[in-house]
Amino acid sequence: MNQAWKAKAGQFLPGANLTVLPHWERDAVPSYDRAEVSVPGRLHFAVFDFMQMMPGFGGGGLGVSTSTVGHRITVTKTNNGEGGCDVPSGRHMLELFKRTVGYARDDIRVDRLRSIQHQHSGFGSNVSFNTATLAGLNALFGSPFSPHDMWEMITRNYVETAKDDEHVYFGLETGVGEACLFFGGLVWVDEKHGNGRFLGNLSSENLWVTTAVGNYDTLSTEALRAHGEGADMSGTTEAGFVPTHFVEWQKRYGTAWRNFIEQKLRPALHRNDLFAFLKHGWELNSMSNMKVLEGIFRTDVMREFDETMQREGAVYAGMSSAGPGFYAFSDCEEKAKHLSAVMLHRFSEFMSEMTVARAGQKMSIDVAV
Repeated sequence: MNQAWKAKAGQFLPGANLTVLPHWERDAVPSYDRAEVSVPGRLHFAVFDFMQMMPGFGGGGLGVSTSTVGHRITVTKTNNGEGGCDVPSGRHMLELFKRTVGYARDDIRVDRLRSIQHQHSGFGSNVSFNTATLAGLNALFGSPFSPHDMWEMITRNYVETAKDDEHVYFGLETGVGEACLFFGGLVWVDEKHGNGRFLGNLSSENLWVTTAVGNYDTLSTEALRAHGEGADMSGTTEAGFVPTHFVEWQKRYGTAWRNFIEQKLRPALHRNDLFAFLKHGWELNSMSNMKVLEGIFRTDVMREFDETMQREGAVYAGMSSAGPGFYAFSDCEEKAKHLSAVMLHRFSEFMSEMTVARAGQKMSIDVAV
C-alpha cells in the first residue's frame, strides 16, 4: 500500500485519515466492563533505513522495552455520550478500533492513571500510550485481534499529539516500539517490507537497564536550537532532520551499516544470543544511532558517555531514538546500580533521573466485569 500521502497530511483531528484494511474488519462488542493496562517505555537504538523513515513507510530497527518508565491506563465501558480520551492520539486509536469492529456507541472511555513524564526524550512515551490504548480496547472487546494484528493497525495509523493538544499528525514510524511491548525481549523489525515486518526477538532474561533523562539545555547544539527556543526532537523538528541530517548519514555510512547488519547482527539474532548481540552495540555506535545524533546533541558528551560506560563494564550503552535519553545494559542489578552511580557522578550536568529496572518486559492487561 502506498502511504506517501501521509507525509503531506499535516495536522488533523483525531479519527480523520484512518487506514482500515479489509482483513482487519470484524464485528465485536464489549465483553468486559473494564480493562487496565500497564505498559513499559521503550528504547530504540538503531533505525535500519532512514530513507523509509517518513510517515507511513517504516524504517525498521532494533529496540527493547524499559521498565524504568511506563504508562498505566484504564479502558472502561460507561454511559452513552460519556466516551472518549483526553489524549488526542488516544482518541485516534479509539476511533480506529471502533471503526474496525463496527461499534458506533460513544460509551468507551480511556483514562491515564500514570504517564511517562519525559516526552521527546527517547523513551517512547507516545508509542507506548498508543499501544496501551489499542491493547486495552482489544481486551475490553474480548480480544478480537491478535498482537500482530494490533501491531499492524498501529503502525499503519501511527500518530502523535500536536502541541495544541487537540490535533494529531502522522509521526515517524518504525514498528519497533509496538513490537517491544507486544512481544517482549530485544526486538528486530525488518525494513524491507513496506511498513516494516516483525522479524523476531531475543529473550531478555537477566537483562537490566539503567536509564537517564538527557538535558536539552546542556546537550543541544546550534543545529537544534535553530528550530526555536525550547526546541526538542518532536514533530516537524525531528521530521526536518530526516531528509537532511539523517539521510546524509545514511549516504555516508549506509554500506558499512548494511554489511554490519548482515554479517554480525543478523547471525546473532538467529543464534538467539542476546549478550553477543548487545556486545556488537559498541561497534554499532560508530555507525548508527549515536553517530546519527552527532551534531544535533553534543558529540563530546556522547563520546565520553560511550567510553565511560564501556570502561565501567556495561554490556552496551547508547542514546535512544532521537534522544536525548541515555541507557546502559547490564547482566545484573548490582552492575546496573553501579552504572547509575557513575552517570550521576560524571554526567549530572547533562542528564538526571537515573533509574534501574528490568529490560524487555511485555505489557500486562487485567480485565473485570
